[in-house]
Amino acid sequence: MNSFWLDSDVLVYAKDHVAPLGYEEFGFWRMIERNIDSGVVKITKRNYQEIVENRETEDELAKWLRIRKGQGVCVAPTKEVQAFVTKIGNYVYSNGQFLARHRDRWSRGADAWIIAQAYIDAGTVVTREVSQPECRSPKIPDLCNHFDVKHISLIELMKTLGKPHTAKK
Repeated sequence: MNSFWLDSDVLVYAKDHVAPLGYEEFGFWRMIERNIDSGVVKITKRNYQEIVENRETEDELAKWLRIRKGQGVCVAPTKEVQAFVTKIGNYVYSNGQFLARHRDRWSRGADAWIIAQAYIDAGTVVTREVSQPECRSPKIPDLCNHFDVKHISLIELMKTLGKPHTAKK
């Protein structure tokens, strides 16, 4: 079974532009919940922290994640994941393409953690970022490509997981 590791921005974007939380008629969040419950959709501890802990006010998404913390949500890194994060960091910091200010900002985020987790888990990263091989800032798709980690968009995830079930009237 393939696992899908959600980037923080995917969840924020979904809440703001795809299906507001609390509106059952969209079915999107039930689809995500079902797939979290079955172990298909996962969220790293670092991505969880970006949404729940690193904001001034707690929004609906932070509340939604808090009550789901546990199996598949807020997954702590193993020693293998931590070692792979170091490997990714070494690559980013030794690559002259990336400007120092971008490397420093990148190192404080969750990107390396989600890529490492997907690599160790043989899973897929789900991100809104697009490949920009010439960019002076590290991008998830380009790092995934370099380390041979699968990555897809939110739309591709939705197509893969199937159409969400809508509430019956």
